[in-house]
This record gives sequence, structure tokens and C-alpha cells, in this order.
Amino acid sequence: MTDPQWHQFMEFAALFSKTVDLDADEYSYKLTVSERLRRTREIFLQRDPEWFEVLRRDISSSGLMNQYFMMRLVDLGRTKPGDLWQVIALLWEGDLDTRRIDEFTLALRPYNQEQFSVGGIIGFASLLLMGRDPYTFPPYRAQAVKRFLKLVGWDDRGANGDPARRYELLLEALDEILRLAPEYGIQLRDRLDAQGLMWTVMNVDPTDEWAAPDRHGFRVWRGDKVDKESIPSERPFGPFPPTEKAARAIIDAGLLQLPSPFGGGAPTWTVENAEEIIRRVIDAPDIGEGKFLDKLEHQLSGAADGVIRLAAELVALQTLPLSNLTGSTRRARVNRVLSWLETEAVVPDEIDEGLSSTGAFHGGTGFNMYQWKHLGWLARLVITIRERVAEPLGLLVDPEQFLRTTQLVREDVQAIRYAVEYLAWPSYSEPIVSRGHRVRIRKAFAHVIGGESGHSDLEIARDLMHIQAAMAERDGHRIEWYDEPYRFEWLGHALQGQRAWLVRQNQGGVAMASRWRADEFVSTRAQHLGTPSPGSSYEEVQAAVHDGYQHIDYSERRVRALEYFRFLSQMKVDDFVLTAFESNLYLGVIIGEAEYADDETSRLRRQVAWRKEPIANDDLPAPLPRLLEEQGIVVDLTDGLSTITAWFEAEPVAGSTKSERTASQPAVVPKLPEATTDLATKLYVQRDDIQEVIRLLQTRQQIVFYGPPGTGKTYLAGKIARYLAGDEHGDHVKTVQFHPSYAYEDFFEGYRPVKSDGDNVGFSLEPGPLRRIAAEASLDGNRDKPYFLIIDEMNRGNLAKIFGELYFLLEYRDQGINLQYNPQQTFVLPPNLFIIGTMNTSDRSIAMVDAAIRRRFAFVELHPQEGMISGMLERFLETSGKPALRAELLNALNGEIEATNRDLMIGPSYFMKPHAESDQGLAEIWKYELLPLLEEQYFGRLSREKIRERFGLEAIRRKARLDSGRTSDVPHPPKSEFGDEAAV
Repeated sequence: MTDPQWHQFMEFAALFSKTVDLDADEYSYKLTVSERLRRTREIFLQRDPEWFEVLRRDISSSGLMNQYFMMRLVDLGRTKPGDLWQVIALLWEGDLDTRRIDEFTLALRPYNQEQFSVGGIIGFASLLLMGRDPYTFPPYRAQAVKRFLKLVGWDDRGANGDPARRYELLLEALDEILRLAPEYGIQLRDRLDAQGLMWTVMNVDPTDEWAAPDRHGFRVWRGDKVDKESIPSERPFGPFPPTEKAARAIIDAGLLQLPSPFGGGAPTWTVENAEEIIRRVIDAPDIGEGKFLDKLEHQLSGAADGVIRLAAELVALQTLPLSNLTGSTRRARVNRVLSWLETEAVVPDEIDEGLSSTGAFHGGTGFNMYQWKHLGWLARLVITIRERVAEPLGLLVDPEQFLRTTQLVREDVQAIRYAVEYLAWPSYSEPIVSRGHRVRIRKAFAHVIGGESGHSDLEIARDLMHIQAAMAERDGHRIEWYDEPYRFEWLGHALQGQRAWLVRQNQGGVAMASRWRADEFVSTRAQHLGTPSPGSSYEEVQAAVHDGYQHIDYSERRVRALEYFRFLSQMKVDDFVLTAFESNLYLGVIIGEAEYADDETSRLRRQVAWRKEPIANDDLPAPLPRLLEEQGIVVDLTDGLSTITAWFEAEPVAGSTKSERTASQPAVVPKLPEATTDLATKLYVQRDDIQEVIRLLQTRQQIVFYGPPGTGKTYLAGKIARYLAGDEHGDHVKTVQFHPSYAYEDFFEGYRPVKSDGDNVGFSLEPGPLRRIAAEASLDGNRDKPYFLIIDEMNRGNLAKIFGELYFLLEYRDQGINLQYNPQQTFVLPPNLFIIGTMNTSDRSIAMVDAAIRRRFAFVELHPQEGMISGMLERFLETSGKPALRAELLNALNGEIEATNRDLMIGPSYFMKPHAESDQGLAEIWKYELLPLLEEQYFGRLSREKIRERFGLEAIRRKARLDSGRTSDVPHPPKSEFGDEAAV
């Protein structure tokens, strides 16, 4: 006879086996993982040096191990691979024996007792064993196994015993499932099959195919808090309890027809009250200027107290979750509405605490601009509940019933709908009000629940709930999707700030501007596009264009692909959109995700809140005139974001309060600090000379230091750049050195080989130093700070090959170009990026430098005999209290070099080295640095003997004495003046 506890488990398991595809969701996936582990074991046993990185990828991609355990394992594998090899060999060498798990645990745990928990180690061991025989040794997940054994009454059989015993107990329980399965009409093949069924029962929620009593009974049996009790107050809270408690006080009272929490003694969620709000606010909109609450006060003037209290409750629901509003602003909004009552109002403590809390999500521009529209949707929700829900208590028992009800509301407004679904059911619905973000998150993490279940809003919400539960168990804490490392996993490089777009309204000969503004959307035709989803990659959109637009030229297909990619995936909610109509520009804010409509002239659409007043399309500030002239239906205007933001802030939108958003920081040429006497002293140059260089950088932004070797070009470039960047911003200065094989792909961006899964080699587009520093300089918070790129040995590279189309940007900083490897992006050199190049004239005369480069840079000569460097060595010796002889030697040496060899003279840095202070050090500098350089310069003109006779140290000493008026022909200075221990 089956134990009652096992009977209950098997009854529910039978229901799951009929409604869940266990092969697709569990079995096939784990067999794929095990096959990869089998191949990795072969590499491991061969002691291939790459064994750990392959194992790391296998386990990370499986989703079967706790993230923090994995992080510590990676640390161990990369720092002590030999130690880890010996531990893993306990399970991957020799015969299969689960008792080795005890020894495996003892060997591994000392490396990190905090993160290497026993349960985590058993889980790791089970994966290694699965790589040898998945049908006999399935994966082990400690929390799920513990709950399962408790539910079937086997938690007293040594579940907390030795590690090996804990795993063996799972195997025994899986054998029991296999034994009982035929009695309940379940077909299972092996332990892996049984483990997949067990995991499903413990972690997956029943589908709508289950009868409601079965769903309820199952959740009670499993111990879910969701609807274990049919009491609304027992619903679990989510990540922001103060906000959720306040919302629950309003929602529960409304659904159950209890008196308003704001006083008055009567229910407010009635059809009559809601219809009155719609009649006064939505059907008779106030489209004039002014703030939302000012208009609402006028619209509700004379309304019954029940209407005003309902309005206060709905304003509170719209305001409560917004983290971009301060607590005082939230409270002020609600109190303002309550102040219109003729009777006394109260604000309960829990609602006041919620209004004063941090909120749950950033509402963006849409929540602020569309308060009136959100109020209308909430009022329609009240009407829908009263007219279409026979038993409202069910909405507080079953979250999916609540979500299905919200989707019945006429004239859907997604953002407020998602917000209310979260506020009512925070244990089920995530606080994410962008459908695009929901889709991206689900897509990035669907593997942890065996794949996506469907594409409706309800299916997406359900999947997100399951993903949250699975990952919270895996990682040991609730997942915040906008925190790292999770945010990068679903947003990746797509993450970016607010942008602005031009969408041309004359599409296919049809003028659209009037329709766009009247119906509050923006669109592109896309009549043959198919239906690639919002957020699709460029390659996916390009494939859809290729399939649907075979009738047009391939070059036009590329243009269409970029247009639709921008509209579908690069545009984001809260981005600005402009369109030109007649002699004006019209400005709006995108408030909806991309969607398809049954309209041949405007099939692909986004909802937009348009500004009322146009902007005159003349005398526009740079760079907008240039941007508005760019070709294409959808043009990136983000370079003009600061100007567009100012336009937006200047005029209140109809029906809204003034935006509380922070304007994007404008990109500017920063004001560089003036040179100081202290800087000049440290660099041994005149202050006026440094100031002249700073003035050139301020006006030209690109300069080149050129001159003979040893003139300190790279040294001065670095010191001046770091001074101008500021001591606290040393990372704002980057250096790159050109050489003959250097190319555009090295300097800006290009494809580089990378090793992918399975040891295959592919190519990835990687940024070079210019692209990286330009991206950093363009970030909000950095745009008013100077950044410097130092290009050393600039004339040694093929400049035309290296700069490519960037030549254009060096001259036109206010304009953008489409990139060679990224044609769907427009790139602009930020105005706060300064470039300092250096050129050694002994390597290659600057007369040979491309004229285009000469025109784009200011050239500053650093010459030993004149200008900034002249007298540097004298100042250095004087400051350090050393004799002037080294300066005399340098002047004599350069004086001996003919005037025709002006670019070959020697700079002072050779003589400023510490070892130049001694006789021996100076002789070595002469022998090993200067004479070889002179031999190269005079090759073919003077013999080696003539060069030493003319430029040798003794010859230059004699010349220096003659030049300085000392006529004594002493062959060597006395020891006291110039010896091994004396300073030169």
C-alpha cells in the first residue's frame, strides 16, 4: 500500500505529466549537458591545459549550479588548477562510486568553507557523475531535494547525514518514483526522467489545464504562500514591502467593497464613481497649459466626495511605485486631491509610509506625462471589475485571474497595467513596466525553466515568476533585474542612455504628421517586413527584410534593414522623437514599445506623447542642422540631445506636470585650466610656452609635438595631458603607439578571432583605443570633463590606413559618420576628447606626412635650439644645483651638426638621466646612444671614424670649452670638476 504522503506526490506528478512536456523541458536538456561533460572529461583525463575553461563553460551554461559557488570554483580553477584537478579526479577517474562524494567533499570544502556549502558540493559532484552516466546519476539541487523529501516523509532517513548518504537518498527516492509511476499512469525510463518529474513538481506551477480545486490543493500541499489561505492579507509581499502594503490597503478595500482607507465610511470602487471620473477627466480633457493636478482640481470641482476619494486612491496607486519621485512629492500629490473634499480625510499610517518610501521602479517620462491617461485606465479597471467579475475575492486568491482581468480593460495602457499587476500581486508579477524589458529578461533567462511557454502577457509574467523563483533558489537571494550582473546578461551592450530620433513623416508619398499627432503615435510603413519582435538583433531584422523585400535592390534593402532595426530595437521608451512638417519641427516622447498595426501606410508603430507647440525649423543650433540633413527615414539625433532636452523642458505637455527628469548633460569643449608657474618649473619650460600649447588644444583640440629625438615629446604630452585632466582623473589619459603594421582595426574597431563554445574559433567586433576612450568621454557625467588620447610615434604609421573615414571627424567634430564595421550606428568624436600626437623627425620628416593630417592638427615644434625646449637643460641643471657643463656639451654637439640637418639635432633628455651625472655614465650615453644615432643620420656621408673624430665626447668637450671662452686644451677635466663621484 502506498504511503499517503507518496500518494499525494504521485497524484500531482500525474497531473504534471499530462500538462508538461518533460522531454523538452527536462530530459533532452540534461542529456545535452551530460554529453558536453562527457567530452570535457576526456579532455580532463588527457590533462589538456584548457580542461578547466571548458568545464567552466559547460557548467555555467547548464544553469544547474549556484552562481556564488561557481564564482568561487572559477577562482580556485584559475589560481590552483592542479589542486582542483586532483579533487575532481576523485570522481572522474576510476570506477563509479557515490561513496567517493564524502572524500570529494572533504577535499574541496577547505578551499572556501563559506561559499563551498555541502549542498553545493554535492550538486557539483552530481554534475561530474552525470557526465559519466546521466541515466543513473542525475543532478542534485539541495533546496529542492530537501523540500521533496520532507513532503514525501523521507526527511528522517538521513537526509542531513554524510554527503554521499544525502545523494544516495535522492537516488533511492527516484527509484521509488520509478516503482510507483505505472500505478499512476506515468511513463518514466530512468532516474534522470524521475528527477525531471520531481524537479517539475517542486518548482513549476500548474497550468490552466488543471481544475481550479486541483491548482489550489496543489499549492497548499507544496507549501506555497500564494494562496495557501484564501485570505487577502496572507498574500506574500515582494521586494518593496512598504510600497506594496500601501497599495494593498487601497486595492483590497476597493475589490472587496470595503470603506475607503481615506475615510468617509463608504466604498469608493463603484461604477458610478469611476464613470464620473472618466466623464470629467477623459471625455472632457483640459488640453491647455498647466499642471495635471491644477487641471484635475478644476475638472473635479463640485464632484461628490466618493468621486474625489476614488480619484485620490487612483492617484496614490499611480504614484506609489515611482522611485523617481521623492516621498514628499508623492504625499503632496495625494494630499492635494484629498484637500478638495468637503468632509474630513485620513491617510492611514501604512499608506503614508508607502508614499514616503523609496518606491519600486523608475517610471520615466511616460508616467509623468500621462497621469491623466493612467487615471482614466484605473477608472476603467474599476468598471471592468464591477461589471465582469462575479466574485472579486478570486482576484485576491488567484494572481492569474487578476492579470486576466486587467487585460480586459478597454484602451490598454501597458505601463500602468503592469504597475497595478505588480502592486496587487508582488509575489507573482515583477516590478517591470516596460514590455520590451520583460521580453528581454525572459529571453535571456528562459533556460533556467526549460524555455519560454508562450508570447502573451500572461505567459511572459508567468515565466518571469518561475524564472525569479528558480534563480532566487540558485543564487540564494531575490533577483533584482536592473542590478549587475543580471542587467548585463539581458541588456548587454544594448544598455544606453536616452536618445533622440528623427522620423520623416512623408513615407511612400503619404504625409503622416497630422495623423501621428492626432492619434499619438509614430510609424514606419514596413508593409513587407514580417513580424520580427521588438529588441531583435540587426541580423534578425536584416533577414526579415531580405525575405520580404526581394523586389527591391540589395542596397535599398540595407537601408530598410537599418531603418526597421532602429525603430524596433534601438528606439526605447522615454527617447525623444522629432518630425518635420511644413516649416516646423514637432517633438514628442516615446511611451510605448514597437507594435504592428493593420494599416498599410503605418504598420510598425510606437505610441508617442507629442508636445503641443511646434519648434521653428530655422536658425537651429549645431549640430541639429547637420543631423536634420542626414538621409534616411529614421535618423539618430542623439548628438543634439542637449538642445532637444532644453526644448522639452521649456514647454509643459498637455495634461501633465512638468517633467521631473534630469536633463542629459550636453557635450561641450571643456574649459581647460591655465598653466601655472609650478607646472612650468616642474617641466623646465617657460609658462608662456605651455599656455600657448593649452590655447591650441582649447581651440583646435588636436595638436602634434614634433622634433628630433630626446626633446621630450612623449613626456611633455603626458605631463600636460594629466595636468589638464586633473589629478583625480588620471584615467582620462590614454596612450597608444603607432607602428608600420598598425591599422584602422587596431585603432578604432575591427573583427578579432575569439574562441567560442566547443572550442570553435569565430570573430567578434572589438573596440580599439579610440573607440573606447570616445565612449567613456561620451557618458553622462563625463561630457564636461576633458579626455586625452596621446598617439606616440604618430608618423611611423600609415595614417590614411589607420584613420580611414575618421579623417572626416578630425576636421568636423560637430558631425557624424556611419562606421565601416557598424553601418547601423552613427559615430561622432566627442568635443571633450583631445588628441596629442608625437612625431620624431629623425624617423620620418613631417614633410612626408599626409597633407590631410597636417590640416587637421596644429603642429608644435620641439627643437633643442629654439622654442619651448630651448634652454630646458640649463633650467634643469640650475634647478637641481648641478654645473652647466652638460648644457654646454649639448649646445656644442648641436652646433656641430650642420644647419641642413636641423631635424637631426639632439634633445636634452639624454643629458637629464641620473647616470649622466658621472663621467662613466656620460661616456656610455655618448658611446651607446648618441654616436650610433649620428652614424645612422650621417650614413653614406661620413665614415665611422670621421663621425667619432667630429662628434666624439672628447671633441665636443674641446668645442664646448672654446665656445664658453675657456681656451685651455686640457684633455680631461680635473677630478673635482668632472669625475665618477662629482656631479656634471
